[in-house]
Amino acid sequence: MTRYAIGLGSNLGDRIQNLVAAAEELSRRLGSLELSALYESEPVGGPEQDPFLNAAALIETESEPLAVLDMCQDLELMRGRERNVRWGPRTLDLDIIASDGSSWSSQRLTIPHPRAAEREFVLRPLVDLWPEAPVGEGLTAAEALDAVADQGVDRLTNQWLPPVSRWKSRGLLTIQFGLFLAVAVALAYDGTLPDGEVGFTRVLGAAVAFVGVVLAFVASRRLGPALAAPPIPRPGAELVTSGPYRLARHPIYGGITLFMMGTALVVESLAGLAASALLLVFFLGKARYEEKQLRIRYPGYLAYRQQVPRLLIPFVV
Repeated sequence: MTRYAIGLGSNLGDRIQNLVAAAEELSRRLGSLELSALYESEPVGGPEQDPFLNAAALIETESEPLAVLDMCQDLELMRGRERNVRWGPRTLDLDIIASDGSSWSSQRLTIPHPRAAEREFVLRPLVDLWPEAPVGEGLTAAEALDAVADQGVDRLTNQWLPPVSRWKSRGLLTIQFGLFLAVAVALAYDGTLPDGEVGFTRVLGAAVAFVGVVLAFVASRRLGPALAAPPIPRPGAELVTSGPYRLARHPIYGGITLFMMGTALVVESLAGLAASALLLVFFLGKARYEEKQLRIRYPGYLAYRQQVPRLLIPFVV
């Protein structure tokens, strides 16, 4: 039996489904396999194109290297791979990166892959599975990764082959509603309604709360059918980048936070203000988790994130 490390990549069409289909077909043809985490990477070389989703698979088979290569190219064709432009966009790219057999060199195939030691998007998923994989003369994948400069590769998720666990998404929703309740209890605990002249703090709070309501409402309406409570994009929903989303990437979270903080100022509740601050911290974390899910689903999300630097509140956070 020979161990092979196969690199998986896609930046055209439904990227995640292309990788899932390839992994499932590799498993069907060869038996059990190990999969790395899922990464997103900037394209290297070639024309301007969308970022790639990348992963690696580790398989063991009695097949010869060229037979494994033929199988990989067959899977690429099944996903509509076209070889019109060198280093151009690809529905599916499968490369044999390394093996524990003898080195191999022919017109069709070289093992280890001749550029593996130079590419972070190859090395990071490979190191997840096989840090000692030979990627050069006396060079392991882990050693090569230590020597490679940052090339814009980000880890998105550890688990990407269905069925994907939803425990983290459900846990975040549970914490969110718990924080909503905590803010309400805190407001009732030490909040007071005005019984005379209204001071600056209450007026400021009313203005902040109003802005928050408007921001959350308009952002919710702009999402339309894409609106969902879980931090995972709805299947088939398009990426929304207009309206409030031109100013902040998660304006609903920002609007809710402003409303809570404004209400705490209106009733002059220090406990409510503190609980609202905790809610803000939570939304910052939830939004960052959600961003990874959005990057998996939408190839253009990375460019959108670069264009819109504010995460929750326009011009502020």
